[in-house]
Amino acid sequence: MVTQAHDRQVSDTLPSRAKGPVLVTCARAPPQIGGTPTVMYELLRHFPHGSAVLVSKVQSARHSEDDRRLDVEHHQVGRLSSLAYHSLFQLVTMPLTLLSTMSIVHRMKEKPSSVLAVFPSLDFLAVSLVVSRLIRVPVSVYLHDCVLETAANPAERALARVVERWSFSHAKKVYSMSEPMRDYLRKRSMETEVLPHGVDVSLMREPARSSDPATVKLGFAGMVYETNLGAMRDFVEAKERSGGKLEIHVRCPRQSLDLMRTAGLLDMFDSAATLAGREEVLDFLAGCDVLVVPMSFESKVKKDLLTIFPTKVTDYWLAQRPIIVYGPDEYAFVTKAARDGYAVAVTERGPAAILSALEALSSSSDVSTRLVRAARDKGEEHDSRAVAKRLMDDLGVK
Repeated sequence: MVTQAHDRQVSDTLPSRAKGPVLVTCARAPPQIGGTPTVMYELLRHFPHGSAVLVSKVQSARHSEDDRRLDVEHHQVGRLSSLAYHSLFQLVTMPLTLLSTMSIVHRMKEKPSSVLAVFPSLDFLAVSLVVSRLIRVPVSVYLHDCVLETAANPAERALARVVERWSFSHAKKVYSMSEPMRDYLRKRSMETEVLPHGVDVSLMREPARSSDPATVKLGFAGMVYETNLGAMRDFVEAKERSGGKLEIHVRCPRQSLDLMRTAGLLDMFDSAATLAGREEVLDFLAGCDVLVVPMSFESKVKKDLLTIFPTKVTDYWLAQRPIIVYGPDEYAFVTKAARDGYAVAVTERGPAAILSALEALSSSSDVSTRLVRAARDKGEEHDSRAVAKRLMDDLGVK
């Protein structure tokens, strides 16, 4: 009990001005492609030089973006392996991850002032909590997913229960990445503060008119997973039923293109290419007529998607084009996007529902204008400078 009291005292006494750098532990980090690396890039690029040290898993240059490299000290632990993100592999190698992370801490010029543990990645979150206790500094937790709900097997669920309980009892602060996630966790008597996705508002495009009113160009940029292949297929079927009125253009990481090729979808698009730099992606999106967010309708994955926020949406805001969100209304993001006014939500599954929504959107310029204006407002509301400043203030970074 003395140890617990000490832990809580350490957690409650974060200095107003940090003396050492913040140790940021994040399994997938910039310049990797994906949601969590994007969120962390928009935060950490505002941190003063030397104020953060980043620890991630070993990353593949094949899945990286050169224009998202950070000016921070970055250490990588583990081995580059196709198993690196498999849950059972993570549990088995967790002691090695702990030893590697502690070795990095001992080699740092200054002791970390605190730890910021970023989830998802159960092993990294567990290791971060242990590290903060061993070096006796406060820890803050940033949840990009719910801990228990994303556990994949009984062993992982058992560990997730312990790690989740420890996170909420010992962390100085627990952040959630969206209001729906905060509200969901609150129902489980777990309080968090929302730290939203940051947006680089300097990249905001100007609204553009459609180039050919007879053809609607649908655009998608981001990751595609097995779980939303069915939703992507629904858009392809809608295109086939449109009588030549729809085009579909996609920009994805190579692994997503490979997945869609295997599924027989890739040749159905009017263009498909790998993600280029940030500016090129935004120019691509701004050149489309409607941007789409296809989400899974499969019942087996619904629990994993109840509180998510697709990171691609922040780029969609910047592109200043109308947005269609395609997914069941059980997903908090789907209903909130429509309620916030920056997207049309299609909650009925099937190509007919997609075509109906597109027809309604194409027939009303007022609706499109209203969606684009709301997207601009949302992007400015998520200005990464303000989001990062709030986090730095909380962590004592000056």
